[in-house]
Amino acid sequence: MEPRTVQFIVDATGGHLITGDPTRVVTRFCTDSRKLQSGDLFVAIRGERFDGHKFAAAACEAGASVVMVQTGCAPSDAMESAIIEVADTRSAFGALAAAYRAGFELPVIAVAGSNGKTTTKEILAAMLQQAGPTLWSEASFNNDIGVPTTLLRLEHTHHALVQEIGTNHPGELRPLIEMVRPRFGVITSIGREHLEHFGDLSGVVEEEGVLAELLPAEGALFLNADSDYAAEIRDRTTARTVLVGTAESCEWRIDSVRVEPLMTHFTVSTSAPGWAGEYCVPMPGAHHATNATLALALAAELGVSNAAAREGLENVTPPAMRAHYWEVNGVGVLEDCYNANPDSMSAAIDTLRALPCKGRRFAVLGDMAELGPDAEEAHREIGRRIAELGIDILFAVGGMASCYAGGARAAGAPVISEFDNAATAGNALVRALGPDDLILIKASRSARLERISTLLRGQPGDDPVRDHEQNAKDEADGAVIQFDERN
Repeated sequence: MEPRTVQFIVDATGGHLITGDPTRVVTRFCTDSRKLQSGDLFVAIRGERFDGHKFAAAACEAGASVVMVQTGCAPSDAMESAIIEVADTRSAFGALAAAYRAGFELPVIAVAGSNGKTTTKEILAAMLQQAGPTLWSEASFNNDIGVPTTLLRLEHTHHALVQEIGTNHPGELRPLIEMVRPRFGVITSIGREHLEHFGDLSGVVEEEGVLAELLPAEGALFLNADSDYAAEIRDRTTARTVLVGTAESCEWRIDSVRVEPLMTHFTVSTSAPGWAGEYCVPMPGAHHATNATLALALAAELGVSNAAAREGLENVTPPAMRAHYWEVNGVGVLEDCYNANPDSMSAAIDTLRALPCKGRRFAVLGDMAELGPDAEEAHREIGRRIAELGIDILFAVGGMASCYAGGARAAGAPVISEFDNAATAGNALVRALGPDDLILIKASRSARLERISTLLRGQPGDDPVRDHEQNAKDEADGAVIQFDERN
């Protein structure tokens, strides 16, 4: 964060300075009192499990330069800290980030969509980083806390900003996009996400299409044309639209996709000089060819050289728990436990079928969350998909296991096992595996199927190793990113 005065914070948030010097300068913000450094702005945010206001006094004692609290929640002894009261600290945090963002002129790209946002964001950022300092949202920081957290890290040394934006309720995207103010937008896909809240696909289309509406006329929308709703979304923007996909009409057309355990090869046809040709992305799955090509098209738009884009693409680090392939004792494991909906689940099963395998293919599938009244049929649909693709063995885990199994049995799947929980399924899987087998582990985040990966690796303990992304999503002091089912 570049220097801003206390008065800037007050003006940006519509707050009231209770005590302290309005000319004091702040260069760092914090929403987790455990990470507070002397001189920080501490924002006390209420979360589902923690309330940051309980730590406001401790923040003052630790030397916070400024403490922002909700009206009536100021600590009794502010010590040397300035105290700003606001109506709602969560909203004020966003307002501060929006005001701060307004002080920068640089290419800003917002990445939205039902599936593939984090992967596409990481690929694009890896490409743009080759051309100059680039800021991008950490992990899946895509909600009303994560987006401000990224924006407040912006500095004038950055040449570009890539911000992932997520939603799981109607109306969530608009304020985030207005906060980010992107010139460029990417919509990776439209699918059956969070139907418990959106109702049906039309609700998803309405919400995700808000990005198209809010792009400026001088901007550009990069759109996955293989979506059934691409034309509808295209009609909602005044910005130039660039179509990416497998259709002949696409400006960036993908074909000749070949999937390997650690890499996906594909060919791109485009009229952009020097950009047509063969590429590879270090992630297994045909859908990653689309994610990568969306990023390639945007890199070309922003003046990145093809050589730099290729280097970024080939060296990108796959996001944690997303299409992560590894091997243990001669068994291949495709771990994709971060999130799931019917469309991402189907894509993962397609990848399981496409990968080379000398043994048997296991699909270890947990519940897909937030599908509302369509949940049972959606799980049966995936069960049928298992049978149609000839997957050898289905391990169905969790509350929807019977629906997976019912769909698979009705479609003629040969071997099906049902389990109440990940621990039981994992133990059974270890006993069942043989040399050269291949496993897909896939579910929504709430199913915690990564516990099975922990067991396969032979790591001790009941809980999985907590990676940096999960740590980032813990609610520390009620103020870091809250876990939800945003894809």
